Amino acid sequence: MLLIVFFTGASCMAHSQLPPELLWEKTYPGVYTDLVRQVMPASDGGFVIIGESDSFGPGIISTRLIKCDSTGNLQWDKSYGGASFDFPFSVEETADQGYIIATYSNSFYPEGNNLRLIKTDSEGDTLWTSIVPNSNGCILQLAGSIKQTPDQGYLLAGYCWQDSHCNQIALFKTDNAGTLEWFKFYGGASDDYGATIQATNDGNYILSGYTFSYGNGLCDGYLIKINPQGDTIWTSVVGGTNYDSYRFVRPTKDGGYIAVGSTQSYGFGEQGFVVKVDGDGVMEWAANVGGNQNEGFEGVVENDNQEYLITGTTNSYGNGQHDFMIVRMGNSGNEMGMKTYGGSGEDFGSTIEILPNKSYIATGTLTQNNSLEYWALCFSADSIHVAVSEFEPTTEAGLSFRGINPNPFVNQTNVSFNLDKPSIVRCKILDLNAKEIDIAFEAYLPSGDHNIIYENPDLKPGYYICRLQSEERVVFKKIIKIK
Repeated sequence: MLLIVFFTGASCMAHSQLPPELLWEKTYPGVYTDLVRQVMPASDGGFVIIGESDSFGPGIISTRLIKCDSTGNLQWDKSYGGASFDFPFSVEETADQGYIIATYSNSFYPEGNNLRLIKTDSEGDTLWTSIVPNSNGCILQLAGSIKQTPDQGYLLAGYCWQDSHCNQIALFKTDNAGTLEWFKFYGGASDDYGATIQATNDGNYILSGYTFSYGNGLCDGYLIKINPQGDTIWTSVVGGTNYDSYRFVRPTKDGGYIAVGSTQSYGFGEQGFVVKVDGDGVMEWAANVGGNQNEGFEGVVENDNQEYLITGTTNSYGNGQHDFMIVRMGNSGNEMGMKTYGGSGEDFGSTIEILPNKSYIATGTLTQNNSLEYWALCFSADSIHVAVSEFEPTTEAGLSFRGINPNPFVNQTNVSFNLDKPSIVRCKILDLNAKEIDIAFEAYLPSGDHNIIYENPDLKPGYYICRLQSEERVVFKKIIKIK
């Protein structure tokens, strides 16, 4: 099943009451440039940060992995690579409490550019390395992320440049020693790129990335659900008329998935992009976040209240040219707050994870003392609500979507929302190909809370999308008609 959805803009900002409690923040400096790629929790309660460095290691660019305890104290600091370039993509703790690292290296072997795996023990000392050979006409292979499989092997997701002169999403399966067992490619006749792979709640896997082969725009966010053998279960494509992409996807507690990245189809410039789909890849809602400059998201987690904490980078808000940003979003995509961190220079947000003690560890890169440094920020699990009180007032909020109840429904349902000022409001019912099925209502409404009853006896049972639009915002919600 290929699901393609488009929409016409969803810029949204809402205000929550409490800022997050920043428990601590720490940097782990080098001498020159150290850029964070990813943070991952460790089973002992701490975490590891992986990134690239020209401060440490033998090469021009080396892979740097640091291990910290739950309060951010540095426990060890290791670098990997050869005499040239060794770029990290992903790290994961393995079943033996060691780590597997996926890198791109041109420091080793006659063929030059390669995917290189590094297996370490719990102290970061190298146990073995392995090169993933170029496969099936691939000239260049790049990994996005790596996951250990139940058989103690590994799945690497990324993309490769083929001799047919296009990029395809690539999946490589190795055994527990890093030896290639099989590979598969995904995509169409144009360029397609893989970013991350995650294990799903049903024993399968979900790939995220972006596609130039499918969709409505120049490129669109792309999800591929696969089984353990790499066979496609479904695909989902979401985007507008310009460039839209996913950088990260995570399974949600309700059996669906939330993907984050960036969009140039909606709002000003490039904005943070959030899309929620159900377990079959059907879009439930989508939103974009940003101001009059550029934003992008890199990571997302879900808390116990089924709210989403999203991290990335902004240059619309904050103190510097770019700043770390953290966004809170409700489980319908209708509530959002934001807070930024950083200095007067170039600071960037990376991924976010939940530690065993339920606190949130987020990472980024901080400009300090004329160098770029690894940066970790830890937030309390009890007060992760974030605020936008530091921002200038905007007219982009406009519409706050409260929900649809009942959903599923038999005869009629209630669409509830709030307007912060008078506006023309249109509510349309779309099918899963975004084709208009019905106009639920269209009216000029005053500010305040509203509850509209929708009833259509001719609407056939099935899945639909409710598109609610004011003069400043568009929101989407999946609805289900049953007999």
